Amino acid sequence: MDFNNDGKISVWEAFPYWFDKLRVFPRVFITVYIIMFWRVTEWFMALAEPNNAQAGLVSVVVGAGAAWFGLYCNSSKSNSTPTRVSKKKKLLKEEQIG
Repeated sequence: MDFNNDGKISVWEAFPYWFDKLRVFPRVFITVYIIMFWRVTEWFMALAEPNNAQAGLVSVVVGAGAAWFGLYCNSSKSNSTPTRVSKKKKLLKEEQIG
């Protein structure tokens, strides 16, 4: 990152970092899904005699929601700080070499 003359990072240079850190896209997608799920559920319950195609649509929406929610919960970065176990393994390997 480029620093200003006073050594501080500008707002526009820090924006991508915070945008990623706040996970804006996953939160927007899950919010849109919740609204869609609510509307489809209301629509389906208001039908007098739903047929198989309409029930299938509801099943697809619910199934997609389960997949989206699973991806949202597991979408943390893989290069996060190492755990104690991985540090211990790394130390063991260094000790075994030297």
